[in-house]
Amino acid sequence: MNKLNPLFLFQPLMSSTGTATPPTPSLSGADSSATGPHQTVLTIPESPTTAPPTSKQSWRDVVFAQLYKHWFLLGLGLAIGLARAFPTVGKKGGPIRAEWSIKWGAVCIIFFISGLSLRTKVLIREIVRVRLHALVQIISLVIIPFVVYGIIELFRAVHVPIDGTLLSGIVIAASTPTTVSSNVVMTKNGGGNEAAALMNAALGNILGIFVSPALVYLFLHDVASSNSTATSATFSQYTSGPQLDYISVLENLGATVLAPLVVGQVIQTIWPDTIAKWRAKFRLGDINSLCLLLLVWSVFCDTFASDSFAKIHASDLVAVLVIDAILYVGFSALAWFLARLPIPFRTRRENGWVEKWRFSREDTVAIMYCGATKTVSMGVPLINVLYSGGDPGVIGVLSTPLLMYHVEQLIIGSAEVTVLKRWVEKGKREDEMAREAEQRSETVEGHEEEDLIQ
Repeated sequence: MNKLNPLFLFQPLMSSTGTATPPTPSLSGADSSATGPHQTVLTIPESPTTAPPTSKQSWRDVVFAQLYKHWFLLGLGLAIGLARAFPTVGKKGGPIRAEWSIKWGAVCIIFFISGLSLRTKVLIREIVRVRLHALVQIISLVIIPFVVYGIIELFRAVHVPIDGTLLSGIVIAASTPTTVSSNVVMTKNGGGNEAAALMNAALGNILGIFVSPALVYLFLHDVASSNSTATSATFSQYTSGPQLDYISVLENLGATVLAPLVVGQVIQTIWPDTIAKWRAKFRLGDINSLCLLLLVWSVFCDTFASDSFAKIHASDLVAVLVIDAILYVGFSALAWFLARLPIPFRTRRENGWVEKWRFSREDTVAIMYCGATKTVSMGVPLINVLYSGGDPGVIGVLSTPLLMYHVEQLIIGSAEVTVLKRWVEKGKREDEMAREAEQRSETVEGHEEEDLIQ
């Protein structure tokens, strides 16, 4: 079977994905009052919406607008392409010492800027909705990781012909928390509760600092232990599990993730107005994204320098691409079901507990997007920390399922926006009609009472 050039998976996706980020008046991941223009928190940025071309727009304007709209995904493809062409530059021990300059420096900058972006007062106002937040976090950090782990273990048991390292990468992707900018923006565009989306995105990423390493270690440390004694094994057998102890992971994450995040939060709390101006003036959101691209570039430099992808077949990555898409659609549907709990009987009075549980359509959109999406910004640094003691080349292979999932969630999530917006608007019309009917009924009853009195 032909070996894979992994770039082909990203090339067809570059022109069709990305999520619009129009300026918003309130709690949005791209909101100037909440996070600053073009600002992101712990995840991939979204670019401004491009208006449909008019007769006055030249073809160059349209092309540049589309390039700007999808700039991060194009940058992702470029980063991997440069890593393929010049792998020695950004590899561990290379001329720029990427293991320190990028895998420490870039990660610290990412989370420091994220700390500058989180508006603590906004999050405190939304935290009282405990039931909604609990449902989102249970879906994201409990249901999805354990279900995916069960599926992957079933694949291993029946010897599904997919590379074991990629299967471990799927488990790691499922163990990461939700993203921020894409789910907040898609929630807003779909007519959902963007304030709830922002709250859960921030909460999930904070919880993910502690929960995600524990989940990965729980799921994969046995694989690492069983493979460590092998004297002769395949590539995937040498590198399927994390080479770590949990305390060292927390120390590393504390230094590179939690400390910069806290420092950024303290600075943002003390000088909120000044920081808001700086975020806009210096485009900190774009700097955040460029740092993430540097991290991805360095990861794949290690991968190509060690020739790790030579042992991965194209059919394996195509299979992972299909699995990721099925997982995203399936978990989105599960989140919708748990939020709405469709009533099986005609009369709602017979199902009072169901009515009390059901969330509004706006809340349901937020739950869907926050529950099913996964973050690259937390996931890639996490993989770097978890596997820092092993073969550097494995990190790129392990990151591939997560990168695929990210691209697919943008494509599928953007397609869902129109459907969900119509669904929310239909619900608003139905509620308005129900209120008008109730008012008419009350008016008729009032007239009947007046007639009886007379």
